[in-house]
Amino acid sequence: MTTTAEPHKLDSIGGPLFRRPDTSHEEFSTAWHRHAQVVASWFLKKFGVVEYTQIHMPRADHQDIMSDKDKDSPARRILRQADGVALVRRYQTPMAGGPGRYFEEVILTDERRFLHDESGAGAVKGNPPAYDVPELAVDEWRELALQMGGIEHVKIRDGQDVVGGAWWGKWEEIEK
Repeated sequence: MTTTAEPHKLDSIGGPLFRRPDTSHEEFSTAWHRHAQVVASWFLKKFGVVEYTQIHMPRADHQDIMSDKDKDSPARRILRQADGVALVRRYQTPMAGGPGRYFEEVILTDERRFLHDESGAGAVKGNPPAYDVPELAVDEWRELALQMGGIEHVKIRDGQDVVGGAWWGKWEEIEK
């Protein structure tokens, strides 16, 4: 994932996500929508998130027809393989004691149910990596994903959960 950061300014994190090989595109999409409810409480209370957007990419057989000049773009090649693009904007906030038990026990566990090992917050890159993701700014990933037929789903806007269903009870139980 690509990150840009300066103290007291917005930090943007994001990039392509890939599903587990044993998960269908539809299963990935359903699990990722649900994952927004899992991460919302942590994003808002612990991580200082003001925006969280998921861009769900179409199945590979439904992707855009690109011009000759763009078809060999490394970013387009990666997005043709990707199942989504995650975009997070947050203010730099210190995390006393690290990310916390909720992140370790709930968020990472949920991610491993549907994300490829080299995707998400708990990503571990292979040697060599399975996906050679080029460095692009978060807004460049967003623009390209939308050009290629991605569908944008805003989950957190202006520091508010716009989807609902956040796991506040589980968050409070673990982080109390």
